[in-house]
Amino acid sequence: MPEFNRGCHIKNRFSGNPNFFPIAIIAVIIFLFTILLFFLFTRDEPPEEPVVKDEVPPVPPLVLVWEYAPVAPDPAAIGPMNPVQVVSPTWFNIINKAGTIDNHVDKNYLNWAREGGYEIWPLVTNSFDPEMTAIVLSRYWIRRKIVNELIDLALYYDFDGINIDFENFHADYRNLFTRFISELAERCREENLVLSVDVTMISSSEYWSTGYDRGALAAEADYLILMAYDEHYSASATAGSVSSLPWVEHGLRRILQEVPAEKLILGVPFYTRLWEIDNSGDEPLVLDCWSYSMQRASEIMEENEAEIYWDLEAKQHVASYSKEDLDYIMWLEDTASMFYRLELVERYNLAGIAGWRRGLEKDTIWHLVEDWLAETYSDPGAGEDSPVEGAQ
Repeated sequence: MPEFNRGCHIKNRFSGNPNFFPIAIIAVIIFLFTILLFFLFTRDEPPEEPVVKDEVPPVPPLVLVWEYAPVAPDPAAIGPMNPVQVVSPTWFNIINKAGTIDNHVDKNYLNWAREGGYEIWPLVTNSFDPEMTAIVLSRYWIRRKIVNELIDLALYYDFDGINIDFENFHADYRNLFTRFISELAERCREENLVLSVDVTMISSSEYWSTGYDRGALAAEADYLILMAYDEHYSASATAGSVSSLPWVEHGLRRILQEVPAEKLILGVPFYTRLWEIDNSGDEPLVLDCWSYSMQRASEIMEENEAEIYWDLEAKQHVASYSKEDLDYIMWLEDTASMFYRLELVERYNLAGIAGWRRGLEKDTIWHLVEDWLAETYSDPGAGEDSPVEGAQ
């Protein structure tokens, strides 16, 4: 049937019903009345406000500095370190195959640190002795002896944590080192002690790198501290930076594939190296190098009227001068290089930063770190009890 015929059929059916129009009118009235009631009861209700979650300010990263303490430092000579929360004095060394711990705790420094509000995580080394370390790690009873003695020392001196710095051991002892850290970590958790472990950059070195199972260590310890320095060291065949920014970031990105950022602390150098080079031949020949503090590096530059320029790739100032037919060059550690390292901590959401070592830095470094923390991590609602302001 055509459409228009079906429409006419419907129209005729409705028009033949005498009750159709009254019913339709009543339906319209009810519909309009319903709409009126809806507006009467809803017009004064405010629109639902969107739920806005309070922004949680980022947690300020830890700031740690190592204290090189073969000779007890004079606390009275230590200047202000306002942003520092943790000090790690080099007080303990395992010195023989029996696991004997050489103790260099200085009570004057200990009292000074306590009065200053610093946490104390003393450093423990393996004396960097590969043969001794192999024996120590291979004997359960020696590992247990070391663990128990470290815990006893921490409780006796009321330490807040322990920093383990085992270096120069063979990769064959990788799993045993992880087991040692696991055994120590269990006791540290029982006694509410923070456990941190120092690790090197990832490389193929069987003694300086592959002995660390960084992922497994991070699962046991509270923090890993990446010693991001000695890109060029005293025995390097070529002169270069102790810690150029591209080298640091590359190593950082590699280790973050194994270690959570919230457990990783970036170790930074407070020292530089002066390289002596003979450029008279076809290739530059490194004759010698010396390590210097930031202050001494500045004095050397001034004494020799060094030329200073900016290394765009390394993100460091470089100083160079010539003397008696030899050339001298330094990649400087200063506030400029430190700024870029702090930026890495922020960008990769790292747990903190650690400086090697106290006494090699200039005061301007602490001013820079303090300003960076205040500008980047400060909570506008925080008062005098903020964690950054706690240490003096």
